[in-house]
Amino acid sequence: MDKIGWLINDCLTCIPGTKTIWHNLLEWLPGLIDKTGGYTDFGTLPKRIEDEVAREGNPDYVIRNSTFFRPMNIETKTISLLQDCYTGNQQQIDVANRSDVTVFNSPFTEAFFKGQITSRTEIISLGVDSDHFHKMDTDYREELGILPDSILFVGANNVHPKGFDLMLDIINNTNYNFCLVMKDGYSINHPRVKVFNKVNQDEIVKIYNSCKIVLCTSRIETLHLGGIEPAMCGLPIVATNVGVYYNVESGEWGRKASNVEEFKKEIEFVFNNYDSFNPRNYFITMGHDLNSSKNKWVKLIKDICG
Repeated sequence: MDKIGWLINDCLTCIPGTKTIWHNLLEWLPGLIDKTGGYTDFGTLPKRIEDEVAREGNPDYVIRNSTFFRPMNIETKTISLLQDCYTGNQQQIDVANRSDVTVFNSPFTEAFFKGQITSRTEIISLGVDSDHFHKMDTDYREELGILPDSILFVGANNVHPKGFDLMLDIINNTNYNFCLVMKDGYSINHPRVKVFNKVNQDEIVKIYNSCKIVLCTSRIETLHLGGIEPAMCGLPIVATNVGVYYNVESGEWGRKASNVEEFKKEIEFVFNNYDSFNPRNYFITMGHDLNSSKNKWVKLIKDICG
């Protein structure tokens, strides 16, 4: 495909050494050019792009972040990626409605903006690298100091959106072992809890393979990569009704819960019926692997550019 596109965001990632959907789009779409400049503040980004268009002319299309900077005054096919749910953010909605296509990362995000977005919409999962995140033969529990049959939580120490208060209630009201993978320097002195902070992609896949179940206690999630990644490694999930689990029935991926007592009941159910779950198969079948995401993006660009 010989169409030229511009990828417009402040940067490709805020966490050095990690890959995001923006990196993937640059790999998947040969004509897509990175216009972040390494890093450009959202406050100056739209004007910089408008000036560049005035000098060089319009690309065939642009893919932009829908949330953090204003609509741009350029005449080209525009795809906005909307993956952040903020109540009352009119700029998000204005950007989406001035786009040719708004891409949501999940049905949950689409439902959050129901009735507000008038442009054409598509749902494309961000995608998880199912080759990297897979079930390993090696046991890393002893090396990592993870306790037997640990229940995994991936997130941050906050009530909103991650529901960490609910997570602590589950820890304190059960006798299970737990493994917390945090991004905020959190620590806890607890005999049944092992904590990791800010781990890289190679270490985290070892951690996933050393645990048994993953929990999502969040009050809001637009997708929940912290569940899909370990699910690709074979871990069943017990989750609230958010993100990728939104309005999905319990099944081979895992179970739904909303409070401490329900989580306790569903965790016990998963442990007692462990072999009946096949979360990796579910998430690949539902298109949450990178190849499925790539195919949908390539098809979308061909569709809008002709």
